[in-house]
Amino acid sequence: MLSTGTRLVASVAPRAAAEIAGLYSEALSLGADIVELRLDAMGRPDGAAISEALRSPGISCDRLLLTYRSPEEGGLGPLPLYDPAVAALVGDLWRGCSGSMVDLEVEALSRSERLRELAREAVNYSVISKHYNSTPTIDAAERDYARMSGAGRYVKMVFRASSPLDNLLPIALQRASGRGRLIAFCSGHAGLLSRVMSAVLGAPLAYVSLPGRPLAEGQMGPAEFAALVDGVSSALAMGRAERGRAP
Repeated sequence: MLSTGTRLVASVAPRAAAEIAGLYSEALSLGADIVELRLDAMGRPDGAAISEALRSPGISCDRLLLTYRSPEEGGLGPLPLYDPAVAALVGDLWRGCSGSMVDLEVEALSRSERLRELAREAVNYSVISKHYNSTPTIDAAERDYARMSGAGRYVKMVFRASSPLDNLLPIALQRASGRGRLIAFCSGHAGLLSRVMSAVLGAPLAYVSLPGRPLAEGQMGPAEFAALVDGVSSALAMGRAERGRAP
């Protein structure tokens, strides 16, 4: 956990169930608090094989985040989360791995009763997510946040940064929402600032990768990301202290 209280989530992309245990152990050894298992990296995942892998010695469900990302939101597989077979798979895996978290795309929820049922069951364990292809207005983003916040424990809003100025939107959202609920940042290399500031401003989770194996542009390894967050947090704290001492 970072000094800001943010937990580090390392995203891993197993190509087969046999790789899960090794990637899980590697992520934790590098300082991750939670391992995001990107099920979409397996194409058409084998539910039985994955369930068996999740029962491997050394894997704790309460340190897992189960994610199947739809292609239209940047996923690696051929099917959307709302596909009936995929929705059933994700639900079965979550129910079989007590204490794990699950990522549920808000747009997929609107298209699948099976996913809405899962969201109701997993309300205290879910990350309600939305990945934007273009940058909305602050008013539109605030409306999305209000709609998403009633559906799960955490809200994840990821915007695409085409310039450094695009970082201002998630930073404004993060500041306005307070600590502990929202995870808002920009993807892309231009979005690095908002990734760091999201954690500095108290996001509950921050997404990192295994070193040299990012699943999204702008992802860093756990140690590199933690050093940046701690450095920025310390600098801001020193600035506040100096202003407090000023006559």
